Amino acid sequence: MTDAPVGVVGTGAMGTGIAQVAAVAGRRVLLLDSADGAAERATTRITEQVEALAAKGRSPVAPDALSLRAVPDVSALAGCEVVIEAVTEDLAAKKSLFAELERVVGPDCVLASNSSSLSPTAMAAGLAHPERLVGLHFFNPVPRMELVEVISGLATSPAVASQAAALARGWGKTVVFSAATPAFIVNRIARPYYAEAWRRSRSSTRY
Repeated sequence: MTDAPVGVVGTGAMGTGIAQVAAVAGRRVLLLDSADGAAERATTRITEQVEALAAKGRSPVAPDALSLRAVPDVSALAGCEVVIEAVTEDLAAKKSLFAELERVVGPDCVLASNSSSLSPTAMAAGLAHPERLVGLHFFNPVPRMELVEVISGLATSPAVASQAAALARGWGKTVVFSAATPAFIVNRIARPYYAEAWRRSRSSTRY
């Protein structure tokens, strides 16, 4: 663990959860969201959640020990060791964000995507340094779900994948490695069950 902050872009359920586990693990966390006030509201939610857990004796840290800060724009993430995006599942949006991040972060900063299905290869296309982009797929709710998938694209450096895995393990997660196959591991296995349940529910409505 270094003193460099962790950046989280996108403060919906996934981004807020990722920020929470990072902060509880002792990292300084910078939160960014394109919606006005969303990052500030996320810091409040995280603090309240940890406060509630601490009151029940279920948090290893007190809420006042958390280091969370909402930032106004991408330039504020310049000093991060890793930036994890958890924005909408739209390839163009993610590519645009990573291109913007690449212009401001340092050369050793890892760019990670929480996408549940989009390929790191596709997201890294067009970057000057595609080798530092890796998939880092957490599951919802992030503070409770232990599994994290580390997904390497065709250009992802093995050292970057290892660094992402070490980061997740440091936050108390269990890591599995995946190639950039459609839906990765967990969702690829689960989707046939979802489809079967959907098929049966559709059939039952006929009677």
